[in-house]
Amino acid sequence: MCYNKAMKKYYSPVKEYDTYRRPHVFFKMLTGILKIFFPKNELIWKTEKPVDEPLFLVCNHTKIYAPSYFILNKELGARLWANYYFLYFDTCWHHLKYKVLKDRKPKFLLYPLAWCLMPIIIFTFRAFNPIPVFHKSEKVDTMTFTKSIATWEEGRTQVIFPERTENRVNRYVYQFNHGFPRVAERYYKETGKRMAFYPVYCAEKLRTFVIGEPIRYNPDEGMDTQADKICHYIEDKIAELGDGLPEHEPVIYG
Repeated sequence: MCYNKAMKKYYSPVKEYDTYRRPHVFFKMLTGILKIFFPKNELIWKTEKPVDEPLFLVCNHTKIYAPSYFILNKELGARLWANYYFLYFDTCWHHLKYKVLKDRKPKFLLYPLAWCLMPIIIFTFRAFNPIPVFHKSEKVDTMTFTKSIATWEEGRTQVIFPERTENRVNRYVYQFNHGFPRVAERYYKETGKRMAFYPVYCAEKLRTFVIGEPIRYNPDEGMDTQADKICHYIEDKIAELGDGLPEHEPVIYG
């Protein structure tokens, strides 16, 4: 989607903007095939669906099921938050080498395989136009929050999966990273509007997604307090949404 049709500026996850709409033909063919085989899911609203503002959805990660659902769901048209290192060659290789393959052998086979797969990984991630998630750098503000606010201003749904891989807080999720709510502070300073964050529980075994009552940013509280409150609320709400479904085994991230 372009921000300004007259200027022909199109969303880009790796730079300020693109000057033309990238076709991503291979990605469209791939998602078209995957959509045929991907299970049908029920989307349940446990709150009133907003009509005058875009959705900011905060979902449990599962493994790849929940992200795949949102990528393939054209009706929602969601833009996903995704770690920046999958979008660039140098950072992708560093992540594969020192994180994914760190304790795996044989290296003489895995390294060449990873090197060959790396362009596919990068171009696939770039193709679904994510919001690049940076950590502890100025690009948190200049890229992550800027792209998130641009997505909000487009009126487009965005989805984040903020789980860590440790400190399980309930039956359904690990502890959330507390950085993402801070985008609401910047947005409020720029517009005077208060973002709402909607908890979403993905019950992969039941092929069901449930959206719960949101929590809205409160400018009268300090940001550290707000970040904790928003994350704890959504963690607890996801557990409540999960408990309200028929008995099932949660699929945990990590």
